[in-house]
Amino acid sequence: MKEIFNKDILLSKIFKLLCFSLIVIFIQLENNNLIVHAQNSQTDSLEQNRKYDDELTDWHMIPAGSSGGWRTAVSRAESNRIDIQRMQKERTNPYLPQPEHLLGNWWGLHSWLYNRGININFDNQNEFAGNISGYHQKKSTNTGAVDANIDIDWEVLIGDNWITNGLVGHMTVIGRYGSNLSAGLGENITQVQELYGAGGNVVAKLVNLYLDKHLLEDRMIMSFGRMDVGASFATSPIQCYFMNNGICGNPKPLSGQAAGFSAWPDSEWGINILFQATPQYFIRVGMYQVSRAAYSNRAGHRAGWAAVVRTGEDAGGEFPIEMIYQPKWGKHELTGHYKIGFAYDTSPYPVWGRSIYGGHITSANGIDQKWKRGRDEEWVLLDQMIQRNGPGDLDGLIGYLGFVHSNPKTFQRQNQFLAAIINTGFWKSRPMDGIGVLFVHQIMSREARKAQRYNIMSGFPIGDIVSGASGIQSAEITVELTYLIHIYDGVMFQPDFQYEIHPNAQKNIPNAAFLGFKSRVDF
Repeated sequence: MKEIFNKDILLSKIFKLLCFSLIVIFIQLENNNLIVHAQNSQTDSLEQNRKYDDELTDWHMIPAGSSGGWRTAVSRAESNRIDIQRMQKERTNPYLPQPEHLLGNWWGLHSWLYNRGININFDNQNEFAGNISGYHQKKSTNTGAVDANIDIDWEVLIGDNWITNGLVGHMTVIGRYGSNLSAGLGENITQVQELYGAGGNVVAKLVNLYLDKHLLEDRMIMSFGRMDVGASFATSPIQCYFMNNGICGNPKPLSGQAAGFSAWPDSEWGINILFQATPQYFIRVGMYQVSRAAYSNRAGHRAGWAAVVRTGEDAGGEFPIEMIYQPKWGKHELTGHYKIGFAYDTSPYPVWGRSIYGGHITSANGIDQKWKRGRDEEWVLLDQMIQRNGPGDLDGLIGYLGFVHSNPKTFQRQNQFLAAIINTGFWKSRPMDGIGVLFVHQIMSREARKAQRYNIMSGFPIGDIVSGASGIQSAEITVELTYLIHIYDGVMFQPDFQYEIHPNAQKNIPNAAFLGFKSRVDF
């Protein structure tokens, strides 16, 4: 183990050097571009200089789960020409979010800040769920979060120069509270309430602290700082339309285990680049730190602030790549997003039930535990608008399909199949209401199942292999039906029903039904 972690430190240093080198290269590239730009348009105003790109949608411009809600994501720049023309006419800023506010314009303060390139948003979210199954103890719990977000367009705030041109900063701090309903059922695979989990019961947790640099007239966006991998890869606003944690904010075979593919609200140092090769084709690549403390309280990482400067838990690097095809079909511009991605994590992981001497072990992470360096992850995700009900990217009937795979030798979830349909704006008198149906099928690691069976035959507890398991873990199915109601400006209420077949992927746990709701208030 000592040799492994010495290599980890070396990999971490190489990773940080690569990040720094990329930042220097792209700053120099943008500097050269701006010199030419300044020579050709010295007299142009800021409004004339701003490029309104009708190809970068909210899928690209904002992390899923940012502020925790899909409607805040949608309120950013959208892809269709109607919205772009509106933004040009109204002179709104496509780089800053534009959510509704319960308190309106904050007595003029919000517009005063916005006109100076600053957007501030506070919101509160709650997820209430109750178990209504006959086979389980009837119980209900509530969990929630308070978010504070600030976005700054530095070009607007301090003026146009080679550094600030296209430079936008983001910072998010959250506080979470409440309890987890699923734990009472022995369900540790898929939580009914996605808000509960990493970052729970922390008063002020640092989530985001990063910069976006728009280059080449917005055909390239480089993001760097503290952020999570799942903010940019294998993501979609549709995924957080639902309350179940199996899909929001990323499919769980990617992010549902420590280190590697980090997900909201746990961030790590990283850099990613989105490049628009043609109007319909994009590619995104990234490099991220892997910290074993990302989901824990070790070394003070739980709240995120200490992790900014502490790197003692570094284990390697995460290297994702994603290719995106974004067609727009017909006269109504029915937008689709077709994504295929791959990620490789260089850090070491324990191999299910295997000893360094080649035999079986009956207790995970013991002194004889075999470790394997490197883990691969693959995903194919697609969504397609079938019928348009309004001008926005989500204003219509949209189908969603996905398949996700992770290495079964070291990861608990092996495969996940996803299917969903959402329909927003179908009710003309209530254009922001929507309805959604979700199907999630998760298949557990075959290697973990083999180790669990070996423990049964040898007379050892299954839980010694996979913590929290009380039976062989094979597969789990979740079905969710949800309806989103727009109550008032900045106020959403969302009744929700979920049904789980084989909770915790165990056939010895009876199926469970849940009834509850999500709510969100943007102040």
